Amino acid sequence: MKTLLILVLLVITIHAEDWAQFRGSNGSGVSASKNIPLEFSADKNIAWKARLGDGVGSAIVKNGVVFATGMAGDAKVAVHAFDAATGAPKWKSEFDTGTLPRITPPNSHAASTPATDGERVYLHFSTIGLLAFDSVTGKEVWRYSMPRPAYLMDWGAAASPIVHDGLVIFCQDDDLAPFVVAVDAKTGQEKWKTLRKDMLAGYALPVLCEANSRTDLVVAGSGKMKGYAPATGKELWTCNTLLRTIMTSPVVHDGVIYIAVQSYGDATRTLKHALLEWLDTNQDKILARDETPKEFHERFDASDKNKNGLIDADEIDTAFQSPDNMAAGGNIIQAIKGGGSGDVTKTHVLWNLDHKSPSNLSSPLLFNNRLYLVKSGGMSSCYDAKDGKTLWDRSRLGNFGDYFASPVAADGKVFIAGKNGFVVVLEDGPQLKVLAKNDIGEEIIATPSIADGRLYIRTRENLFCVAAGGSKTVLAENAAMPTTIEITSQPVSGSRVWNGYTGNAMGQESWSEAELEMRLQQLKKLGYTTVATPKTVASFTPIRVDGDTGGRKAFRGAKTFENPDVAAITARFREKAAKLGFEIIAADPVAVSVLPKNDFRDEKALSDLVTPMCGEGVAERMWLGFQAIDKAAQLIAQNDPKLGVPAPDMLLRHLNSKGVPPAWLTEVKTLYTTAMNEMYRANTRAREGSRSFTLYNAKRLEFTFHFISAIESLYKSHDPATRAESLEAAMESVYNSLNSYSDVARDSSDRGAIALLNQHGYRALRKVIKGGK
Repeated sequence: MKTLLILVLLVITIHAEDWAQFRGSNGSGVSASKNIPLEFSADKNIAWKARLGDGVGSAIVKNGVVFATGMAGDAKVAVHAFDAATGAPKWKSEFDTGTLPRITPPNSHAASTPATDGERVYLHFSTIGLLAFDSVTGKEVWRYSMPRPAYLMDWGAAASPIVHDGLVIFCQDDDLAPFVVAVDAKTGQEKWKTLRKDMLAGYALPVLCEANSRTDLVVAGSGKMKGYAPATGKELWTCNTLLRTIMTSPVVHDGVIYIAVQSYGDATRTLKHALLEWLDTNQDKILARDETPKEFHERFDASDKNKNGLIDADEIDTAFQSPDNMAAGGNIIQAIKGGGSGDVTKTHVLWNLDHKSPSNLSSPLLFNNRLYLVKSGGMSSCYDAKDGKTLWDRSRLGNFGDYFASPVAADGKVFIAGKNGFVVVLEDGPQLKVLAKNDIGEEIIATPSIADGRLYIRTRENLFCVAAGGSKTVLAENAAMPTTIEITSQPVSGSRVWNGYTGNAMGQESWSEAELEMRLQQLKKLGYTTVATPKTVASFTPIRVDGDTGGRKAFRGAKTFENPDVAAITARFREKAAKLGFEIIAADPVAVSVLPKNDFRDEKALSDLVTPMCGEGVAERMWLGFQAIDKAAQLIAQNDPKLGVPAPDMLLRHLNSKGVPPAWLTEVKTLYTTAMNEMYRANTRAREGSRSFTLYNAKRLEFTFHFISAIESLYKSHDPATRAESLEAAMESVYNSLNSYSDVARDSSDRGAIALLNQHGYRALRKVIKGGK
């Protein structure tokens, strides 16, 4: 009997450390693990590392096995199983995806986090539905087909399943036909399906709430938190206090449901405002049928009451949003008592805060009666869970950038992963105390997982297992730099000479031989006849791109950006150009700006390139953007031709300027903002598989917006009353600009620009701020 008791206790102890779904037990983000290292990095306290392929779904852990997913090619997904302690592969199962839908970065097609009951691993994939795999062998057990989710803004699928009482439960809140469904975990047979017709697209994880002597299935969605009977799917209660777009998930403690969310805009911004901003590509305040995704055409036709082929001003309010649920934007932090019946809006809200601290992406963490929040910019907030009392509000964590992952906790510590690859560790307590800032060195979108004293960090391509004394026994090589180069520059009037050398890391001085060979082929196609190179080419000084580097994602783990073989590569470039019939001439390097420019002579030249690739209407929007770029370039040429040209004082000289930001700079920012919006509208309209070109231009303008914002903040820093705040804002804007650029960096010139902007911009400014000068 004593032996049996010991075995039972041992089993309970082992299983208590499982992390069997997104954010662990009931989506709480809390683990009972101990002894997780306070300090770690890509090569310190790493027990093992495995390559997964592209993905943003978290790893899960059950019975000493780690399960994770990743793309295994353009149309394949892999489900992996590893030994949790050693990283030794147990099995790998792949399945075909079929034609993939449109998604918006940084989302991935492998976005869903699996769930497991120890017998099977359950996964959602957008083109299929739910799948189950045997947890021991990896063999596919069953599939449950579901309609493809459809998103007006092309966000793409990212919801995750849970397992409860023999059921696999999944909520598909999209913009077309939202529902929550439960299937038998053994067979995949549907047990119940409840429509959620008044919902819009969202990603909240279903959670369970024990209150009033029963267990409710709770799902947050547009405008409403709803409770269902998990055995039947019957709606039990609704609390109509939420916002329009719900991407965060609630957490539950002692029968109380906590949620914190930001939805873009204010209390008047219903869905129609987003539709008119992004889908109305010609900005006439009316939606045409061909301005909406084809999946929504049937819905469009039903909303077009007068059958004129348009969604007019008097039709758009309820065209895609339920008239019974006109939820809008804002910020909320709420505590809602569970276990109610009917409409509990006026009876079960324990407290409600309208603060600017919630994120639109990162879910709250409830740990030891404190509610932790984090949002973009590295701003952390904390509240007393009992009454919502503010413990700290939007305080800096010391790590800029975006935050998609949600915080997790164990052993008196809170772990907060930034998109930039740094994981900040906080001490659990009523005051903000940063214990460590750890550099994994790779982009993190997925929420970390914790089990058995180990922290599992899923980066964009890999899975790291953090454990005390780890020796990194399983490693994956860094992926090779991409070499996709798109050249759109046409020969200028009277000249067919190409000179790509700039005298610094932005030019062909940084290019590999493979990149230069691709360039020659494209120059030939575009009609260039002459290639100019300097008489002598010297390699630039290596630039550090590791550690606290803005946009370091572009460098794929490299510590420095350099090209020591540039002289030999250029000599071979001349030889190959001559063989292709190019005339070779000598010319000095030409300094260039990091700011975007218009490479097209006219709208026809743009349309000839873009329309066959992206479809009708895209070139029209892009040309409006390029016209705004031209106007901004003219203002810069007249007032500050060096703006954007990499140099040691490219930002600091604005710090030493007097007065307010000049009017011309404000106008330049307005023009670039207009151009950015037009490029994003073009990206929305571009057909599937053609968006790399439109997104590149949109992201380059997003970079420019942040870059000009940094300069504006430097001007504002002249006021002693706001100096510290303005300098911090300038540094954050530079950092954000580099991250936007790195999202679409496609060749060594882009990477060189990011490296130089770190050297002359971000680090130079950081040095000034830290030095207090």
